[in-house]
Amino acid sequence: MAQDNESFSFEDKTITIYIGRSAGSGTDLIVRIFAEYWQNHIPGNPNIIVRNIPGGGGTRVWNYGYEIADNDGLSILFSPFSGPAFMVGMDGLRANFEAMPLIGGLRSPNLFLSTSPLRSNNQNEEIIFGGQNASHHYDIVGRLALDILGIKYRYIYGFNSANDVLNAFRRSEIDAMTIGVSLYRFSAEDLLVNTGFAIPLWHNPRIGMDNNYIPDPSMSEIPAFEDFYFQNFGYYPEGELYEIYKWLQPTINTFGHAAFLPPGTDTAIIEALQKSFVATTLDDDYRQEELNLFSFNMPLIEPSEGRRIVDLMANPPENVITFLEDYIANPN
Repeated sequence: MAQDNESFSFEDKTITIYIGRSAGSGTDLIVRIFAEYWQNHIPGNPNIIVRNIPGGGGTRVWNYGYEIADNDGLSILFSPFSGPAFMVGMDGLRANFEAMPLIGGLRSPNLFLSTSPLRSNNQNEEIIFGGQNASHHYDIVGRLALDILGIKYRYIYGFNSANDVLNAFRRSEIDAMTIGVSLYRFSAEDLLVNTGFAIPLWHNPRIGMDNNYIPDPSMSEIPAFEDFYFQNFGYYPEGELYEIYKWLQPTINTFGHAAFLPPGTDTAIIEALQKSFVATTLDDDYRQEELNLFSFNMPLIEPSEGRRIVDLMANPPENVITFLEDYIANPN
């Protein structure tokens, strides 16, 4: 295959990609498939191996990349981005993403899955909403949507992975969860939704530059949160909580999976990997395999856009950071 960038060659080298999730997880599958095709677009067509560093709510892999990994371009951290933990300076996360070069990212749209329709906030009994940890963006946007709707809920967390949350949902240990569309298409839609066990109530949409919501085309059959709200109340959401929800959508809820390099990596290496990352997302064979597995293509987050988002998270509005600090510290 023709090389996409000739400025730096990885010929006869081995790149290790580190994932902050367990082997066999949805993230593990996504990254391993991407790596298979990425290898063909990196100058010199290096060998790529994938290793897992789970733990710490996803923070261990980032700490490893920031503190330990060599900055020779042969260590790539490719994992769900710990945006909220970065914003609030959470104990356990020592990585400074402003100092780590961003290669690129993949958006992973997500939705709210429930065992009941939640149509009336006045008549609902308390539901159990399950998740991984109070700083996980899935948990934050799910809880925030419930609060905006006025739904009574109890938050159960501590599950090690999205698969563990889904398994608890299957066992009826929890009533609702936020789920990424890839895991939804791969594991939940046929087994849980098409059998009538679960209902996809809304998806968390994109927010445009005009601050208005944009329904995600990968989930066109599921209403955006704003449309679900309108169906229930006859008007669209507003107020401080909703404004915070909108700010969080294009920031913490944008990076499904982000690829970073250790601090101090040479510019030529960064540019070669950035160009090859973008080229992989345009690879017809890769896109077809994505469609076969997940029924959609994960949208690219280009390096410049991703860096802008990281900068936003490093300098959030005061009301957002105050809210997040309390929301994470006092989850129930």
